[in-house]
Order: sequence, then C-alpha cells, then structure tokens
Amino acid sequence: MDKDVNTGETQLVKMIVFAVGEQEYCIPILSVREIRGLEKTTPLPFAPPYVCGAINLRGIILTVINLATYLNVAPEPENPRRVVVIIEASDGTVCGLLVDRVIDMADIKPSDIQVVAEKGHSLSGLVMIGERMIGVLKLDVIAHELINGMQAE
Repeated sequence: MDKDVNTGETQLVKMIVFAVGEQEYCIPILSVREIRGLEKTTPLPFAPPYVCGAINLRGIILTVINLATYLNVAPEPENPRRVVVIIEASDGTVCGLLVDRVIDMADIKPSDIQVVAEKGHSLSGLVMIGERMIGVLKLDVIAHELINGMQAE
C-alpha cells in the first residue's frame, strides 16, 4: 500500500472516504492529488461506457471515470455535490474519479481490512468504520482497466 502513518505500535493508513450512490468507498489519501468540482467533460470516442470524458487540468488532459457506472452502482440523482477526485496510481497513471460526495477521512489499520475479492478485482476488501461498512478500492486495478479499455477500442 502507500506510505503509512506510524502511531506507536500500530500502523495506520489515512484514507479518504466518499460515496457513490448509497455505497461508501475509500482510497489512500496519498494517492489523491486534488479534489475538484464537477465540470463539463469532453466526450472521448470509442471509450468504455464508464468513461465520462476528458478534462483539462492546467494543461494536462485527464480521463474521468464515472465510478457509479464502473462499479455498477446507481448514482445519486440530481446531486449538486458531485466532485472529481484526481488520483495517481502506483504506476504513475493519473485520472479523475467522479464520485457523488466526499464524506471524511479515516485512519485505518491494514489488518482491519477484510479481504473479499480475488486478484484483478477493483475492490480489495471491506472495513468497518463505526457502524458503516466501507469498500476499499484498488486504484491500480481501476487505472489498469482504464488503460486497457481505451486501447482495446
């Protein structure tokens, strides 16, 4: 995983928690470059259905993935709080993730993550934060699918 916060004897990973529809997910905060308001995207021809399009981020063209479509989750209808989370995967791939809203940040012990998926799946596991069950996303799998999906078309 990314860099950890060392607090005494316990290693914690700082995660950003966000909602996609009724589901909550998290990713390591060190993978997040910035969070931007939703802006108009330019459609990309022959892109996979989960790609919203592209945005210009200070001269850099980034692909934006609609996480609701990618994860097959119903998005919140007419949500003015939608944002694009700009992330960088460990392989250097930078893209935007369209989410319904950012909820908060959490410190999570990697040992608390219950593995639920096989290799190649975008969800690495689930973690309980209070009474909420949060899905832990694998950014490398999402970025890899984006690159392969764009090349296949």
